[in-house]
Amino acid sequence: MASFTIGGLIVLPLWLLPLDSQWGWLLLPIALLTNLFWALHHEAIHGGFHDDRQRNLQAGRLMAVLLGSSFHVLRFGHLMHHQYNRNPIDRPDTYDPASTSRLKARLSFLGTLLFGLYLAEVLAPIACWLPRPAIGRIIDRVYRGDDPALHAIRLAAHRQFLDPKRLRLIRIDTVLAWSLLASSAVVFDTHWPMLLGFLIARGLLISVFDNVYHFGTPIDRPDYARNLSLPVPLRLLILNMNMHRVHHHRPALSWWALPAQFAASKEQYDAPLLRMAMAQFAGPVPIRELSSSKSAP
Repeated sequence: MASFTIGGLIVLPLWLLPLDSQWGWLLLPIALLTNLFWALHHEAIHGGFHDDRQRNLQAGRLMAVLLGSSFHVLRFGHLMHHQYNRNPIDRPDTYDPASTSRLKARLSFLGTLLFGLYLAEVLAPIACWLPRPAIGRIIDRVYRGDDPALHAIRLAAHRQFLDPKRLRLIRIDTVLAWSLLASSAVVFDTHWPMLLGFLIARGLLISVFDNVYHFGTPIDRPDYARNLSLPVPLRLLILNMNMHRVHHHRPALSWWALPAQFAASKEQYDAPLLRMAMAQFAGPVPIRELSSSKSAP
């Protein structure tokens, strides 16, 4: 997948598009494999991409750069999601009617769903180029509040993003990611709409499917996630991440071991994945409706 991405961003515009613009259609299958690429990166986040810890880290960093972000930033966000699932800033599918109108909540949620989540993943590492005191203030603002989960995440974020060694790695990854995008924009030249279309498609696919397993799930059950059914070929294209409740219960389990654990745990599917993905477009759910008794089987 790394080779495909580099090929699409650099090789295609540099050598193939000058011959015939029809070669641009090669970007379509690369874009459609975005969620497979993210699933491979997800394996690296959990240490399962390679048995050797250093090689796993190197692979994770490379894939994050090709996705336009930084491995340490993405890993922090994902691991906090596992540890503090459905904390106040990890439930974009909810809103409080007492403080937010349905229209405002719907527009905000659709923005996150359609591209905003991916945009945040790309822009967040840039903030790590700010002076460390400014980074600390951003962390305090993003994770503000008295909720115990937010307090714990805030402390963890200070340790993660203010550590000089880790901050240096994040900054290096950010320079590499944006240098790649800038170089790609240069070599695409007049074919830049193809690059823009590819990036938009990538952002849509990542954003739409990121929270689908948690959409409308209880806010008082941090251990909960949905298992969503898919035909086997499509299931393999996301490395069995549709068995998401199993993954949350056993996050260290490799993707290929999830089906056996699914069967051993006598798990069931809650709904088809594609149907649940479309259900998100109905908009966010009032937070008062998301108790265990109302939201989950």
